[in-house]
Amino acid sequence: MFANFVAFLFNMITTFIGCLLLLRTYIFYQRLSIFDPIARLAWATTNWLVVPLSQVFRPTQRWEPASIVGAYIMAFVVAFVSREVHGLPVDLLMVPVCAIFVVIRWLAELVLWGTVIFVALSWLQPTSPSYAMLWRLTNPFLGPISRMVPRIANIDFSPVVVFLLANVVLYWVAPLSQGYLFM
Repeated sequence: MFANFVAFLFNMITTFIGCLLLLRTYIFYQRLSIFDPIARLAWATTNWLVVPLSQVFRPTQRWEPASIVGAYIMAFVVAFVSREVHGLPVDLLMVPVCAIFVVIRWLAELVLWGTVIFVALSWLQPTSPSYAMLWRLTNPFLGPISRMVPRIANIDFSPVVVFLLANVVLYWVAPLSQGYLFM
């Protein structure tokens, strides 16, 4: 039972850090202010990994490869530990493949939770500075769907569609990220 708790805690911490690394990449790509509270959280919690990696992987104008490499390193560790915990054979060819699916899972979770938090803020506190940042982060996903899905009673259902699509991706990617189909 204690081992399950440790595995759960490890998964929560690595998922949080992995998502923040991907969020940092996306914020850097969107050229958003790093002084926003969301960006500061991403930078403060990931600098320990990104700063040393940025000595090797130099940022360009639009990309910060050090945060992408850092996310993949975290995903590799998660895939390795996940295979060990679930009793699957550790195949050095399958762990990197599983790590790719871990990153895809983190991206889907980031879109899912970003959409949920954006909707909650739009109802509760639309004047918050974080609301503007979340709008800029989620608009590339919600905007095209909002234009395709008609409004019913002046309610925008694009967050629901994004939520459902992210869950479909998670349904298919989660077993692959844990290596269940690569035995």
